[in-house]
Amino acid sequence: MHNSQAYTIIDNIRAKWVRHQVYSSLLLSAAVALPFIFTATWQAPVLVLGLSMLIFLYARSPWKLQQEEVARYLNQTFPDMEDSAALLLKAPETLSMLEKLQTEKITPVLHSLQLPRTFYRPLRQAAMVLGGSVLLCAIWGIFLTSVIVPSNQQITLPVTGSETATIPPGISKVKVSIHPPAYTGKAVRTQAGLNIIAEDSAIIRWELHTSGDVKELALWFNDSTRLLPAPDKDSTTWTATRTIRKSGFYEVRVNKARSQLYQLQMKPDQPPVIRMLSPEPYTTIDFGASAKVNVRAALTDDYGIRQAQMHLTIASGNGESVRFKEQQLSFDNNFSTHAPAYQLARLLNLTTLGLKPGDELYFYITTTDTRWQQSRSDVYIVTLPDTARLFSMDGLVNGVNFKPEYFRSQRQIILDAEQLLKDRDSLGKEKFNQRSNELGTDQKLLRLRYGKFLGEENESNIGDARVAAEEGHDHDHGHDHEEAAADPKDFGNAARILDEFTDKHDNAEDATFLDPAVKQQLRATLTEMWKSELQLRMYKPQDALPFAYKALRLLKDLQQQSRVYVAKTGVKTTPLKPEKRLTGELDKILPSIKKETLRKTDPQSAVRIALSVIDDLRAGEKSGDPAILQQATQLLAARAAASPAAFLSALEAMQRIQRNQFTGRDLRQAQQGLQQMLDTPSLLPQQTNGAAAENLPQRYFKNLKTGSKP
Repeated sequence: MHNSQAYTIIDNIRAKWVRHQVYSSLLLSAAVALPFIFTATWQAPVLVLGLSMLIFLYARSPWKLQQEEVARYLNQTFPDMEDSAALLLKAPETLSMLEKLQTEKITPVLHSLQLPRTFYRPLRQAAMVLGGSVLLCAIWGIFLTSVIVPSNQQITLPVTGSETATIPPGISKVKVSIHPPAYTGKAVRTQAGLNIIAEDSAIIRWELHTSGDVKELALWFNDSTRLLPAPDKDSTTWTATRTIRKSGFYEVRVNKARSQLYQLQMKPDQPPVIRMLSPEPYTTIDFGASAKVNVRAALTDDYGIRQAQMHLTIASGNGESVRFKEQQLSFDNNFSTHAPAYQLARLLNLTTLGLKPGDELYFYITTTDTRWQQSRSDVYIVTLPDTARLFSMDGLVNGVNFKPEYFRSQRQIILDAEQLLKDRDSLGKEKFNQRSNELGTDQKLLRLRYGKFLGEENESNIGDARVAAEEGHDHDHGHDHEEAAADPKDFGNAARILDEFTDKHDNAEDATFLDPAVKQQLRATLTEMWKSELQLRMYKPQDALPFAYKALRLLKDLQQQSRVYVAKTGVKTTPLKPEKRLTGELDKILPSIKKETLRKTDPQSAVRIALSVIDDLRAGEKSGDPAILQQATQLLAARAAASPAAFLSALEAMQRIQRNQFTGRDLRQAQQGLQQMLDTPSLLPQQTNGAAAENLPQRYFKNLKTGSKP
């Protein structure tokens, strides 16, 4: 027989291990089955729960766990067991003398063991997975209840207390059905209020139930149109239909009794929006770079996007022999779903499209929404520069004097690097590296010569300018030199004093004979030259060529910017009379003075006067012109037709003020609506009362005529 107490402890650990495996499998199965509670039947989550439980239990097989595996786990986890836990599972009569002594040593250790936190880790992880599943399902449930509505089901909007209170007298029940147009993809919805917010071209159907004797019922709109609902046989249910094309307001008249104004707000269909993510508006593919352009764009629309295309135009040749080739490309997105947002991506291979060095690619993206409204992006340009054209000397004679020589030097470095690559096989490694290093020296000298135009007199300044250009920092003109210890011998030393208060080192920012744009591009050129020199110093002329070509292209652009074209213009001047010159006679020169009386017309003057009338009414005074209030009401009605949600309540308040049936709340609403209509007054020049001072030419000619000295 084995050691009964030790065997019981090991068997309890095994049982606890098996229970944890079963519990964790149950929690994971519940996390998998929880999302299926949103299905139409309750059998789906139960079936998924049972199937997942069987899969997890079969994969783990906790019933196959033996005491020997528990003993190995104890040996690996607790060093105090001294790899002897398996001895506790053997019968005492089968143990040797040393094994019996070892069991007596580790038995007290087994009784005092505490399982580590890692033993409970699978159960904690399963609980965390279940908690995350519950959280995600809760968020999805809130989203479903607030946004998602089945397409085959009508939406019934709730009715607030204010809407039920504003139902006109004589009408017991209101049902308004809104049929959105097909391009929106929305379902039919109904509401019990008369304030309507609908999509453009939506069909509105009113169903009004009347109580009592109603002989006439009509809907009057702000554009003076009248809609007569059709009654049923008993004249208790009246129906009318209208397609909404613009915003406005209307009222219901029952037996000539007028109701309040109800808003008819139309939500316009916005055209799709194209947001280009890459590439840049103007992209240049430098020598040695990949001839591929990744085009990415984001399309958004309020209801849905029907299609999108990319239009390409390839321009090749120059002068009068320019040829254009147009083509269209589609995207791989599935536009059949008519989603409101898409992410477009297309890789343009310029070589496959047929672009050669010197050609340009113009492209733009067009997209169409579900209502066939089309939007177009800006035109993006991709240039594939011709390296042979960079070596052309045409037009250099009109540039700045110092540029042609340096252009030739940069070209010579490129030619020598290409020739060195051709002679690689015939040259030895040592000779090849030597010539590459010599080219790097030539590139350095050229970089130093260009640096002089930025005020960089030595190589250290060029390095500072390069780092500043790459990092985007400006050079600090101040002196933050470390102060040396004061030396008594320097007392009265004029040179030391001048060093403290003067700037003796060359400052690149003081080179002001170039404008900032040219200086910035020249710094970029120096950076490319430095990169080219680095690769040449590392004996990699092939890697140096892209940087050298880019430096040459930037220099070419600088040269082209220095050329100025002035068009010829024909100018006819007034013929001069020699006998009248320098006489100072101005008697026959009469100034052109035209006097006019300008009447300032302020279209909002009626609104301002109406505000003062409302202020008097709030103060308790009965004053004001009714015509002013009528004019302000007409202006307010025009605003309410365009934005009923913002100005309709103010319009109703103004109408009650005109009928002398207003309250304090009506005065406040009308005042707020009129104040929203006012624009901020612009500042006008004011006339000064003081006399204009006599200027110097007038004093000169006045004293010249009188013969007195000024």
